[in-house]
Amino acid sequence: MAIRAGNRKGQACKGIRVLKTGVRSTHYINLIMRLYCRKISEEVKTISNIIVKNSDDFMTDYWRTKVTIMGNVIEHISCQKTVTCPCVKLDDNFYLDTRTGEVFEYQHFETRADGLQGIRRTMSRIRALINTNVTVPKNIRWVTLTYAENMTDTKRLYQDYKYFWDRFLYYCKKSDFSKPEYIAVIEPQGRGAWHIHAFFIWDKPAPFVPNKVLSDIWGQGFVKIKALRDCDNIGAYFSAYLADMPVEDVIQLPVSERNAVFDCGVLEEKNVLEDDGIEKSKEFIKGGRLCFYPAKMNIVRYSRGIKQPDVQFMTGKQAKEKASSAKLTFSRSYEIVDDGGKVVNRISKEYYNMARK
Repeated sequence: MAIRAGNRKGQACKGIRVLKTGVRSTHYINLIMRLYCRKISEEVKTISNIIVKNSDDFMTDYWRTKVTIMGNVIEHISCQKTVTCPCVKLDDNFYLDTRTGEVFEYQHFETRADGLQGIRRTMSRIRALINTNVTVPKNIRWVTLTYAENMTDTKRLYQDYKYFWDRFLYYCKKSDFSKPEYIAVIEPQGRGAWHIHAFFIWDKPAPFVPNKVLSDIWGQGFVKIKALRDCDNIGAYFSAYLADMPVEDVIQLPVSERNAVFDCGVLEEKNVLEDDGIEKSKEFIKGGRLCFYPAKMNIVRYSRGIKQPDVQFMTGKQAKEKASSAKLTFSRSYEIVDDGGKVVNRISKEYYNMARK
């Protein structure tokens, strides 16, 4: 199985073979998001078993389209053919192939970096949750909680955050602040320690909370509070922040871990805004931090009042009409090709932003 991909900006992709027959069509996109964009001059670029090719846009007006509305961001995934998954999960270790009646054993991974499909699905879920709920910057505070010690116990991590949140809600009540919601995501460090990044979300402008007060409530180490700058796609920014690892941090790792990081991602240079407000160019390993996540670890948690993205199904024409007032910010098309060179499906993915005109 191979992939042909192209977009409107003449970019191409790089990645590894991850597709298997029988996976849902709408999951193909998540699988191939391991392919990172980079400009090339060649019309066709072959990397391992993946064919990358610049191509014209598909006519998707009558294709079945999954529309996901996430705050200001709208995602369209259109498939020419609808494919149902022939596999039924029996338990955590086995699944049934309904085409043959055979039972197969799942392949389990030691880290999430070994199971790229799961990583991309988790990152997409985090992006969607954040974009759906983090829509008014002045109502949000981005909080980072760290440990003074090299704390590596994930059970303690979850328990510490639960105690912290209970104490923070008590502080809000005592200070006559309205009750916030939260989205909390854990971030691994190369040395084995954990950080917690959390978005505190109020239904009105966020109150002023002194850093010293929040640090005392946390009681485990350093605390950092950030007001969000104007950004109409904070989910994309944050998921990149969460997954990418600065090269200056990578080179300080032991050789085995350093090699694992380089194997997990690709080198990328981008401009970042430092705490002093100055923009600087830095090198990152895109996706490099993902290899430090244990397999099956729940890396995102949120409070009960957090809204879920709105998912709808319609034709491509109806989807475009629904997003007519928003600006198209990303477009990419794919052909799923079998080993004989026959195209078995075509997929289109688009992002629109309603905050941009």
